[in-house]
Amino acid sequence: IVNRVWMHHFGKGLVSTPADFGKLGTKPSHPEVLDWLADEFIANGWSLKSLHRTILTSTAWRQSKEASAGRSAFPVPLQRLEAETLRDRMLAATGQLDRTLLGPPAKIKEDDTGQIIVDGAQTRRSLYIQVRRSRPVAMLQTFDAPVMETNCESRPSSTVATQSLMLLNGKFILEQAAKLADRAGSEAAPPTAEQIELVKDIRRPQVQEWQYGFGTYDETTNRTGSFTTLTHWTGSQWQAGKTLPDPALGYVLLHANGGHPDLQGRAVIRRWTAPTDGQITIVGKLSHGSANGDGVRGRVVSSRSGKASEWVAFNGGSDTPVNNLAVQQGDTIDFITDCRTAHTSDSFSWPVTITLKKANVNDRITNSSDAFHGPAESIESIPGQIIRAWQLALCREPSPDELQLAVNFIAEQVETLQRHPAGIPKERTASRQALTSLCQTLLGSNEFLYIE
Repeated sequence: IVNRVWMHHFGKGLVSTPADFGKLGTKPSHPEVLDWLADEFIANGWSLKSLHRTILTSTAWRQSKEASAGRSAFPVPLQRLEAETLRDRMLAATGQLDRTLLGPPAKIKEDDTGQIIVDGAQTRRSLYIQVRRSRPVAMLQTFDAPVMETNCESRPSSTVATQSLMLLNGKFILEQAAKLADRAGSEAAPPTAEQIELVKDIRRPQVQEWQYGFGTYDETTNRTGSFTTLTHWTGSQWQAGKTLPDPALGYVLLHANGGHPDLQGRAVIRRWTAPTDGQITIVGKLSHGSANGDGVRGRVVSSRSGKASEWVAFNGGSDTPVNNLAVQQGDTIDFITDCRTAHTSDSFSWPVTITLKKANVNDRITNSSDAFHGPAESIESIPGQIIRAWQLALCREPSPDELQLAVNFIAEQVETLQRHPAGIPKERTASRQALTSLCQTLLGSNEFLYIE
């Protein structure tokens, strides 16, 4: 036991054949140390915790790696974290680690690619993952967890290409990088003047593809009469103010699938901005689900060509197709829903899908429900998020040079994602996805993977 604990911390045992202490095995390199530790182990009631503490508080283990390499009788090599510890550390950094003791094992399954993964939430410590010799968990196996087809005397520590591929493409790693980015985003300190200066050259987000507001429809010109952006975000919907109804603007609100207009002059408007030239096709269904009131009216209005069409829904639904509507980059398409005459029971649903067609370019498809979003993220918060991600992953703050390099990396990523928005996953912003890429880099860095 003493030899194995020593081997765990120093990379090799006092006896180099941990499974054979007989005459066929090698002799201890330091028999006096082995005997003394064994005596201490017995004297402290066979306490493994006490044995670990004795070794970890010793001068031999606590000296720097540079010093131990040249002067110590017990050089401490740079060691990569064991597979289980590596996985647990990622979960700890993201705040997802479930430290509950005991209980049933976390089940495993085969994913679509044939890899064995944990079935369900990835939160329990690796100690509690079900072990089956014929189905080793891919992430753990890649980082040298023993398969246990035979007894494991000592663990190898390999450096192979599959480890890099796992860090780049593994589903577990990608999920933890996203969760680390989300945690860093929510726990970042407010930006300082110095941090704001760091991001002054980052390209600001383009006009949001979808905007949410209220306004009027001009019957004379058949165009949008006015549009005022809604300013209060509840976490799931946009509305006029904190309370509902708002003292001034009433029941004006929009959510992912529809919303509610107020009285005449306060129609709700979802505004889509064309990212490029082309022709669009719109499909959707305007639905009203109450027998009270007189239903709602929906209009599709182009800033270039005016009203494309309109429909009425009362205690039922109406399909809302628009075909081959020409747009140029920057044109807006407004989906205006008003109350007709009375705004009683005017909750409605109107999810739409816009297909933008352009010659020799793949169709660009946007679904209003999937694209629904809250406020755009502030660029000024990026340095604070980087610092928090560094603290969580590497247990330290970045140096000034590291922070500047990370800010430059985020800036380049944001610019690339704004040019190619298809690379932004659902419900993530360009800056949050860029931070996710940085977090993946931190989780795959030597400083995270190795201990010294």
